[in-house]
Amino acid sequence: MLRRVLLLASLLLLVLVGGGVAVARSTPSLSTAGPTSVAGTEASATFRIGEHLVRQIRYADAGTLRYTFRLTNGGRLPLTVVGLAAEQPDTRLFTYVSLTSADGASHIALGGGESEDVTLSLLMGGCESLSARAGAFVTEVVLRTRQAGMFEDEVTVTLPEEVHTGSPREAFCPNSTATSRPPG
Repeated sequence: MLRRVLLLASLLLLVLVGGGVAVARSTPSLSTAGPTSVAGTEASATFRIGEHLVRQIRYADAGTLRYTFRLTNGGRLPLTVVGLAAEQPDTRLFTYVSLTSADGASHIALGGGESEDVTLSLLMGGCESLSARAGAFVTEVVLRTRQAGMFEDEVTVTLPEEVHTGSPREAFCPNSTATSRPPG
């Protein structure tokens, strides 16, 4: 009889521990929202094209665009955003640099259901490789997260606006030459 009780208790403990690990191992649920703001450029405007909300910013060669938005942990478990993933979506005029909290921290702790304002820093460059009327979008960012201090995931979040800049005319693209830009 004692053996059966011990066996039953062991099985119950195994199921509980396994269930806890499965819950902790669920992929984090992150979302974004406004209000948004930008710094690092002289001008920006927002407009809607169908279902798309576009944030148009003025290109500033070798400048850093800082795009601030609200990040929300939609899950029940706490997590920490530990930075940007090594692989980010392709974009021609932006390079992903960092994601920080309002106080400049690179590790952002979010409890279940909590939100925090974060800033995505993007380096602007490469205008000499595009025609003067071409542009580039940033619509999402891939974040590295950690749950329970050990489970790491990469989570892609869609930005609240499609961030867009256009390649400036030659006068505002200091490294462009007669042959560095494709026709168009």
